[in-house]
Amino acid sequence: MKIGSKGFYGVLAMTELVRTRNAGRPIQVKEIAQRQKIPEEFLGHIMVLLKRADLVRSHRGPGGGYLLAHPPESISLGAVLQVLEGPFIDPEIRGQKKQSTASVVARRLLETWASAVQASEKILEEVTLADLCRPEEGNRMYYI
Repeated sequence: MKIGSKGFYGVLAMTELVRTRNAGRPIQVKEIAQRQKIPEEFLGHIMVLLKRADLVRSHRGPGGGYLLAHPPESISLGAVLQVLEGPFIDPEIRGQKKQSTASVVARRLLETWASAVQASEKILEEVTLADLCRPEEGNRMYYI
């Protein structure tokens, strides 16, 4: 499994939306791009894909920008990556797994690969944006 720039940058952008969520105002692509060091034009295309998938909402106008469409606890890393990177296993490979004409070794290889992908998909579905943005344990401040 490989995650490309689109998926990596998309997840970074989504975590920026989580970070600024409490401000209650939309954040512009330009601001996200600067903070996360993402090419602005590329990020614009990514945000359109995330909007089509109903993971973010957009607001037009001078105070416009993007907001999360759902709470960060309900958006999985897998959902974001699926939208931006596509299926984790090529549909052609899934089809080959079912062919009875494949050799025993080829079938076993495909079954092993499919199991590895399923395990990865399960982990990516369990991790949410909230999990990624949770503060580190050692960074807590205590006041007396």
